[in-house]
Amino acid sequence: MYADHTLAEIAGQAIIAIYFIWQGIKNAMLWNTNVGRLRDKGFPGHISLAFGFALQFPGAFMLLFDWHAETGAWLLIAFTALATAIFHRYWTMTDPQRAYHFLLMHCNFCITGGLLLLV
Repeated sequence: MYADHTLAEIAGQAIIAIYFIWQGIKNAMLWNTNVGRLRDKGFPGHISLAFGFALQFPGAFMLLFDWHAETGAWLLIAFTALATAIFHRYWTMTDPQRAYHFLLMHCNFCITGGLLLLV
């Protein structure tokens, strides 16, 4: 685990993993709210949320424990791309939501950039 990593690489990988774990726990605690949000977007709520967690949690723990970290990063890239496409359609919104979701979409692009450094 982390045998060939620098301290900076270990810290970066752990920070990304912990971010996704923390957000996943937060979203799991808001299960019904998130099911409703997915249904409002036209998706089957429970199945879609479970699918998202099936990408998010294994990917994050794979990064955290440096076990098939490249695969974990790809899982998190897929999760981030799907979540961004579903929830941050800023072009369909008006301000202030438009500006906020535009910012969130760009933050997710940056997160994806960090994940690409791990693959």
